[in-house]
Amino acid sequence: MAEVTPTVGDRGLTEVVAAFACAFTDAGADTAAVVGSLVDTVGVAVAGRTAEPVQAVRRWVGTEPALGGAVVWGEGARRAPSQAALLNGVAGHALDFDDACPSMPLHPSTVLWPALLADADVLIDGARVVEAVHVGNAVNRALGEALPMDVHYGRGWHSTATVGRLAAVAALARLHALDLDTTRRALGLVASMAGGSIANFGTGAKPLHAGLAARDAVSAVALVRHGLDANPEQLEHRLGFLAAFGAPDPDAVARVGQRLEHWYAAWSQDWSLKRYPSCYGTHRAVDAALEVRAELGAPSAGEYTSVEVLSHPGSLRPLIGHAPRTGLEGKFSLPHTVATALLTGRLGLEAFTDEAVTAPEVVALADRVEVVAQPDPPGRPELADQRYARVRATLRDGRSAERLVLLTRGDARNPLSDAEVDEKFLLAVSAGGWSAAGARRLLDRLRASLTGEHAALGAALAALGEPAYDPENQTTPESPAGEHP
Repeated sequence: MAEVTPTVGDRGLTEVVAAFACAFTDAGADTAAVVGSLVDTVGVAVAGRTAEPVQAVRRWVGTEPALGGAVVWGEGARRAPSQAALLNGVAGHALDFDDACPSMPLHPSTVLWPALLADADVLIDGARVVEAVHVGNAVNRALGEALPMDVHYGRGWHSTATVGRLAAVAALARLHALDLDTTRRALGLVASMAGGSIANFGTGAKPLHAGLAARDAVSAVALVRHGLDANPEQLEHRLGFLAAFGAPDPDAVARVGQRLEHWYAAWSQDWSLKRYPSCYGTHRAVDAALEVRAELGAPSAGEYTSVEVLSHPGSLRPLIGHAPRTGLEGKFSLPHTVATALLTGRLGLEAFTDEAVTAPEVVALADRVEVVAQPDPPGRPELADQRYARVRATLRDGRSAERLVLLTRGDARNPLSDAEVDEKFLLAVSAGGWSAAGARRLLDRLRASLTGEHAALGAALAALGEPAYDPENQTTPESPAGEHP
């Protein structure tokens, strides 16, 4: 008999999570946020399909082909569900342009959507899909609190991949109407697959983490449905997931059931769509830098004498401390992202090529960017332990400007408009090789896909499974020369 510690009344944590996934409902669930997350995730994944980490995984998958009915987004190819989940998850995270969670380091959608859309059985009513996304987002956050996340992430675990696996299994349990026992065992199984090291940030292994998480969630559910056993009391076991990956406080764990119900409705207010294709830890500073640049009149690189960035230490944890050597490392460099924003007035995909991170003008200004970790900004003790960034720039003529940013653009409390989300999608999909007309048709189908009509989701997936061409003229477009998102 496994040695366990009851954590929530007389029920173990695995049972609490499984029961929530199988049964909890809330008629007030936010469909608009789910549609927004689907549109954003598909857009950045299609844009990311040409990134080298995706290409590398695709080459490997090609050596072990497994045919099936699951759509590989934007490629006109169908594979086994686990392979499609892997490829779509890697593509969704490859550009670091996917959504984020302001309260803790998570990219929920890049694991949830590849897992949920990986099985032909998903062609059911959109309402069930909406419920599954709410379940997955709630489990991500409630278990992140229980670990707690500061301990888990502080040990070097990539929480998108670790907690994300559990959240995706819970979402799949809701999607496929699994029973309580099957769900408990699927959670127990996927917990044994969890992994992903922050030390790999800035390399192709980081987006692979997301793809593996989506793949493992699909595989765990399928394996248990085919009869594989796993410990149904895994999460609360003395050597189980919480004990191995965190340092859970008993009182916090006892509240998980309540927190799951809270986050089911509230996750969409703790959610952010990214404005820039870089680590979320850079976004507040980039927002501040763009405002500083505008106030100072867009100075040239040589006019800056100093740039100081104060940031909460938690935002700096996933970032690199050395000058970026590759475009991918540039996404995790605060000096590079701030310098680029100050110089160009934007931060798009073009800022993260190998040539862009070594451009002399950018490097010269980045060398003048001083990054300081500080729990709260000077003179603002009421902001202690809140995430923030303050950028102060001084010019040779003596002028200076500073901005303090608490909420990034795209945060649910400072949101992008639907038009801005759609613009990001259209530019991203065009960057992925689709024609403007094809991108618009795909967007329209995705926005209508969760209406509850059986055919709507199927039509969107069928469009997403088409190769990157314009169906009207049957020609394959060249990569767009216009501005990237």
